[in-house]
Amino acid sequence: MQLFIRAISKKKITSFATFVVMCVIIFATGGSATSLRNISYNVPPFIATGFFHTAFKNGRWWIVTPDGYPFYISGIDHVSSSPDIDRTTNTCPYCQAVSSNYPNLEAWQIATVNRLRSWGFNALGPWSDSSLYDTMPYTILLSMASGSDWFAPSFVTNAYNEAESQVAPYKNDPNLIGYFTDSELRWGPDWTNQHTLLEAYLQLPSGSPGRAVAMKYIHNPSGFETALAQRYFSVTTAAIRSVDPNHMILGVKMIAQLSMRSVLKVASKYVNCFSVDDYALIPHLNSAIQKLWPSFINVKNNLNEIYNVVKKPIIIGEYSFRADGGNDPNSYPPIYPTYSNQTTRANAYKNYVSGLYKSPYIVGDFWFEYVDEPSGGRFDGENSDFGLVSTSDVPWATMVQAVTAMHSVAPDRVADPNEPCWLWQSASNKVTCKQAYPKCPNIEPNGPQLTNWPYCKPE
Repeated sequence: MQLFIRAISKKKITSFATFVVMCVIIFATGGSATSLRNISYNVPPFIATGFFHTAFKNGRWWIVTPDGYPFYISGIDHVSSSPDIDRTTNTCPYCQAVSSNYPNLEAWQIATVNRLRSWGFNALGPWSDSSLYDTMPYTILLSMASGSDWFAPSFVTNAYNEAESQVAPYKNDPNLIGYFTDSELRWGPDWTNQHTLLEAYLQLPSGSPGRAVAMKYIHNPSGFETALAQRYFSVTTAAIRSVDPNHMILGVKMIAQLSMRSVLKVASKYVNCFSVDDYALIPHLNSAIQKLWPSFINVKNNLNEIYNVVKKPIIIGEYSFRADGGNDPNSYPPIYPTYSNQTTRANAYKNYVSGLYKSPYIVGDFWFEYVDEPSGGRFDGENSDFGLVSTSDVPWATMVQAVTAMHSVAPDRVADPNEPCWLWQSASNKVTCKQAYPKCPNIEPNGPQLTNWPYCKPE
């Protein structure tokens, strides 16, 4: 029996015979509106497979819920009670705040999930606590790449071991959206290493499998990139599918500005969605990247060129904006702009997300991250106010208001005010409500309750 987990408020309506709903404004390329017009949500508009999947309808890509309804991921990364250690003080400032503000970890979990839902988030991204997985849809970040030689047998062994330990336990969970296979792998020259992948593999020891393959492409770097991508995506996909035929493969969280056309072409054959980490860069840096490494796709204005190659729906795996006025110096990484205050930060966020909603191939985005980084820097030195809450667990009000407002007009956000449940479960062949919607927030202290908010139930 299918386990119907409802992640948004469009479950089958049982309280009256018909109830026609239409999707909120969904813009296709060029600004023309498209929607799931004239569809009664008494009947799911898509096929119900029991697991999250993708579909293309009315000029737009969608993620589809297990029971057949349109879903746009409004996700957030790194929702954890113990996120980052300050490498200067060797302390965890947010851990201390959790210990001081909540009687126990369960209280933190309940308060945090309710907080995220009230802000319109509907999915957990990478690095989130697994104890939260049964509270809302989630994703899993794998580590399938290993070693400096992906043509070595050890690469295959690691991928299958990772699948057995990190994939197999979740294969039947309909609350799982899918798997990212890795995060921000190096596919070409960058600021850490100027060598191409071909040059790197030619420097491997004589007799190594990767060097033997590289010798065949000694004057053909693009050909080698294709061969390496074929090796990576074919092995990782086969490893996942060996233990889980049900869930989506979401790609490698490739850095948008460092995307190789040859790699994208191969990836498109193996992934259900393609994921990119798309941070805004300081002025002129994107142009400098294009000038220095013209083999990378130009994403200065949008992600159209990436989509034109992969022809698969795209997920923004990470993006963020930081601002002065918090506890962090925001000095590292130096490649990201720092806005003067929370208002300008919020405006940058709204402008960016508005563009995502208008792109018919974008099916979700994951904000990075829930909590600010520690002021002394995390393990790699990052010291940015990327969070929606400070390390003292205090929300950045202006940003939270902007996030809440944007989520209310995301492509899938049409609520049924009669919907009683947030999360459903199946037990003994009976589907029951596991967790009801929280009450809707007030527009103002004594104002009316919102009646069209998808993550709460009106009074």
